[in-house]
Formats: sequence, structure tokens, C-alpha cells
Amino acid sequence: MKTRTALSAIVAATLAVTSFAAVAQGRQQGGGQQAGQQAGQRAGQQQRQAERSMSQDRAMDHQRMQTRDRDRTQDGAQAQKQKQDRIGQAEGGAGNGIYGGNLMTTQERNQYREQLRVLQSEQERNEFTARHREQMQQRSSQRGVPIEVTSD
Repeated sequence: MKTRTALSAIVAATLAVTSFAAVAQGRQQGGGQQAGQQAGQRAGQQQRQAERSMSQDRAMDHQRMQTRDRDRTQDGAQAQKQKQDRIGQAEGGAGNGIYGGNLMTTQERNQYREQLRVLQSEQERNEFTARHREQMQQRSSQRGVPIEVTSD
């Protein structure tokens, strides 16, 4: 009977230890699963953060491109206005008026504007307008008509 009691005690102790080990192992595995879930959640958060960052970068790039395009358009318009102002000044300071325009035909005025428009340098425009003034002064003398700056 002693043997049986001792044997029962050993079996009971073994079962207790085995149970305890199984419970501990289950907790470790459960903890491992929990740690795995947490790692997965962190990875998901990091990926979402990276996607948000990339989306913000794309939005900022788009905005920069729009600003650059707008600036280029404004710069081009400003340059065109400055060129027109220079042409107007070369024509006699009367905006888009033409010195001696009253002595010219519509076709001559259109040709004058086109020629002035295609000249690249200020010097070329000044030479062209000086020749034009001389021609208009000759016409004025020949016709006996005073010279006017016309805007057509």
C-alpha cells in the first residue's frame, strides 16, 4: 500500500508538473501569438503612415507644379506686356498708336505692326521706327497733311 500511495503521489506530482508546464507553454504560445499580433499591427500602422506620407508628397508635388505653371504663365504674360509697352513707346509713346498712321493705309499699318513685332532687339526697333518717322515726314510734306499718332 505504501508503494501504491507513493506511486499515486508520483503520478499526481507528474500530472501537476505536466499540467503546470502545459499551462505555462500555452501562455508562452498565447503570448507569442499576442506579440505576433502586435508586431503585425505595428507593421500595418507603419505601412499606413508611409502611404499617408507618400500621398502628402504627391499632393505637395502637384501643388508645386501648379504654382510653377502659374508663375510661368504670369512671367510670360508680364514679358509680353513689357514687349508691347516697348513697342508702344517706340511707336511714339501712344500705347499701340502709330506715328503718321493717318498717312498710311490699313494694310501698311498692319505690316508696320507685324514688322515691329518680329524685331528682336531694342536697337532694331529704334532703327525701324526712325526710318518710319522719316518716311511719314516725307509723306506729310508731299501731301500737306499734319502727322498724327493714330491708334486705328
